[in-house]
Amino acid sequence: MPATKQVRFAYKNQVYPASSTLPVPPLSHSVSTAPSSTALLTPNYALSYPLPYAPSNSSRIPPHVYMPPRAPSSGSRYAGQARAHPYLSMDGISWDLRDHASLISRNGHGLSSRVLSESAFEPPLPYVSIAPPHLPWSFKIHASNGRYVTLGDVFGTLYHNLRVNITEPEFNSLADKRKPTQAYEERYRRLRSRRAYEEEKRGGMKRVDLLKRHTRFLALVNSGRLPDEWLLKVS
Repeated sequence: MPATKQVRFAYKNQVYPASSTLPVPPLSHSVSTAPSSTALLTPNYALSYPLPYAPSNSSRIPPHVYMPPRAPSSGSRYAGQARAHPYLSMDGISWDLRDHASLISRNGHGLSSRVLSESAFEPPLPYVSIAPPHLPWSFKIHASNGRYVTLGDVFGTLYHNLRVNITEPEFNSLADKRKPTQAYEERYRRLRSRRAYEEEKRGGMKRVDLLKRHTRFLALVNSGRLPDEWLLKVS
């Protein structure tokens, strides 16, 4: 392993479109079961210019901690009027958000194309926004079939938006730089393949690293304000 470590960024954010096809990623996302013998290194925050370009054309359970939804505002006529698909409810699926959406499973089995084409919400919604924790962005999801947002739309959009690179100004604005940097290092160190390790490392820091070590999908919870506003819960 190289002796000098530093965080890598992209010059600008790359926003990925939603995808319900969930293509198999080119990298090996298998996680080594062997204990790591390499301690996380202290990141070098004194970054030099120019920053290396991070490629953006990547393809697309621990104990669950219950996080209650935000209480709806009094008098909201939307409160309770929208429900998420059971797979988007607590313990509905197993998914580490660092992994490609094609690796999502339920009861040890992958999700079929028929399931991915099901409406993600009841009543069906043509558009939703999802606000992840610790991130200043809301992810906009439009129905790829032109009628209603599907499970595939939700999973594909979450994965691709969390793979968008963090720019240096965004990194410098963080109050806590240490934990996201550790999350970035852990993300590429977990790959068994040396080639996948190097590619993921060169890919740079991404939005998913701002979740720190809370990368397990728990559920989508309605905000209580509008039927198309949802909160991402993780552990």
